[in-house]
Amino acid sequence: MNLPEEQHILQEIARGNVKAYERLFFEYQPRLVYFLVGLTHDREVSRDLAQDLFLLLWKERGKLKDVRSFSSYFFQMARFTVYDYFDRLAVSEKYTNEFLLEASISQSEEEALFAHELQTIISKVVEQMSPQRKLVYRMSREQGLSNDEIATSLGISKRTVENHLTTVLAILRKILYLFFFVCMK
Repeated sequence: MNLPEEQHILQEIARGNVKAYERLFFEYQPRLVYFLVGLTHDREVSRDLAQDLFLLLWKERGKLKDVRSFSSYFFQMARFTVYDYFDRLAVSEKYTNEFLLEASISQSEEEALFAHELQTIISKVVEQMSPQRKLVYRMSREQGLSNDEIATSLGISKRTVENHLTTVLAILRKILYLFFFVCMK
């Protein structure tokens, strides 16, 4: 498209001529998308930005009557649009990251509180057990001793150790089930 022809089309668009606008769109849209892809490295984002630019061009079509070089004018608009896009993206990522950090801290604090409450309940339940059962449980879970080591240390059979642990774990399972059920309400 030569300069006089382009000037005529811009004047027509400024007056609201849709056909002139369509002609300009079909002339510049592929080049604009190609230009934007070079800046954004994202074809879909570039297509969206191109659509936004053409929409803005139509909304502000009255300004076109004063434009001497449409190509320079339009690609300068495109550059500023990309700058705005990256600025919005940076702000969005910043706030998203801050939100996720706060959420993970909150979640970590909640998890720590939950674990502490759970440990308190387990300790209270174990405290109420018979001295030998309590000792077997602590040697197994807190000290990490095997059933054979506990049996040897306490002078009882391995089967007795297993029975104590089975009983303790069954009680704790019931208590924990109730705890989780209450917490989920």
